[in-house]
Amino acid sequence: MKTRKNANGYERLRIGCNIRKWRNIKEVKQKDLASALKMSEAAISNIENDLTDITLSQIEDISVTLDINIEQLFSDPQEVLSAGSYPVGKNETHTLMDKELIYALIERMEKKDEQLKDVFNNVIYSINQIAQPHKRLSKN
Repeated sequence: MKTRKNANGYERLRIGCNIRKWRNIKEVKQKDLASALKMSEAAISNIENDLTDITLSQIEDISVTLDINIEQLFSDPQEVLSAGSYPVGKNETHTLMDKELIYALIERMEKKDEQLKDVFNNVIYSINQIAQPHKRLSKN
């Protein structure tokens, strides 16, 4: 992780680049992250470019929005992914890529379910609309 020195000569963490990388991995647009954090896109851009300081509260909100552990924001996802694994419990490890892939697949399946539900509702509505004149004619 990159660091920079503040006015007093102390090193400061620079996690903006990590936030951008995790956001891209999670396929979250900058404007969506900004909206979730009730910030402007410019403010998110400044954080990702390490131009402004980030608060602990913002780090927590970003980790929740991106659905990752806070600790992950302090590590470069490329290094984590190239390492290939992470601990998930006692004597258990999974590759981060596998976990991310599974979450992405589940999320896409849920979206497809919602889309299919909408399509079926539209089909049923259309059939009902078509059937309405025939019901009225058959009653007369």
